Amino acid sequence: QIYKTKPENITVSINKDGDVYWNGMMKPLPGGTEDLFDRLKVEAVKVPQPEVHIRGDQNVRYEFVGKTILTAQRAGIAKVGFVI
Repeated sequence: QIYKTKPENITVSINKDGDVYWNGMMKPLPGGTEDLFDRLKVEAVKVPQPEVHIRGDQNVRYEFVGKTILTAQRAGIAKVGFVI
């Protein structure tokens, strides 16, 4: 019997200025949501697909969170959640 291991979840953090951070990186992605899209496209084809957890700064604007969710959906990510 073949068991597929559960993939590591991916955490995408957004600060109050809308900068996007990939999985705990100390520097924001230089291309913002376009860089995020490229990275998530790679993750979207993995089987099983990882979940994407969005962590927003307490002062982040909804616009930035919305853009991040839309980017994940465009890339083909099925499970997007929020972490506090």
